[in-house]
Amino acid sequence: MILLTGASGRVGRAAASALLNAGVPFRVLVRDPAKLTVTDPRVEVVTGDLGDPQSVLRALEGIERALVVMGNHPDQAELERRFATSAQEAGVAHLVKISSMEASAEASAVLPRNHYETEQHIVATGVDWTFLRPNFYMQNMLMYAESIKSTGSFALPLAAAVTAMVDTQDVGDVAAAVLSGDGHAGQIYELTGPDLMTFHEVARRLGGVVDQSVCYREQTPEEFRATLERFISSRWQLDAVCELFAEIAAGSLAYRTEAVSDLLGRPPTTIESFAQRFSAVFGRDHG
Repeated sequence: MILLTGASGRVGRAAASALLNAGVPFRVLVRDPAKLTVTDPRVEVVTGDLGDPQSVLRALEGIERALVVMGNHPDQAELERRFATSAQEAGVAHLVKISSMEASAEASAVLPRNHYETEQHIVATGVDWTFLRPNFYMQNMLMYAESIKSTGSFALPLAAAVTAMVDTQDVGDVAAAVLSGDGHAGQIYELTGPDLMTFHEVARRLGGVVDQSVCYREQTPEEFRATLERFISSRWQLDAVCELFAEIAAGSLAYRTEAVSDLLGRPPTTIESFAQRFSAVFGRDHG
């Protein structure tokens, strides 16, 4: 049996859909079952979260493989490591963790450093493991959809940096393939989209789908922080996001891999396919 944490988030939801479509049985641990979009009588649901040890123990009963995924949070590293320890004690054989492409022993930014140190904790438990390290998520662009729709522009503090954006759907599909397949123990998969792009190119290609001119404005780090302060109340999260974007601007995500194609047997999602899927959000609805 497979356990999914984070099943109401984008990656976890995609993994759940892929497993369900493949007829693979699984269980989910969710704080609010009402937020589950993947609902089916075949899916076992345990109500709780990684901060509730008793619900974690209930969720881990009879589990052989588990997906570890959680949004950025001050307690993320502690909770994920505690879960990994509980999983090992419960007899889980294989943990699949959604990490960060920037995770490394040399990482200085708090988010990728936490991911790397959590990876090392998982290794130390002695269970089989697979780490999925995605590039910049295409879904991050949805935060700027209203600006794109109303002003035809978006701003980021990334200068002329390039990324190989990846769709969270692809990451979830890879997670499902790894959880339900064999031969992935001890592997680190760096997951990217098909194209290295500057955000000027992202703007041009998004605009081509929604039939309007879209412009990317190179924002200063100070402007970015001032904008985030209107939406993020946590000083920890504000600092962590600003620090991470500074590393991206310096080129930390400027490469691509073939891992998605190799693991799924199909090309990764293009920015055009992503934009078409969300065309009603970004601009004119093409039906």
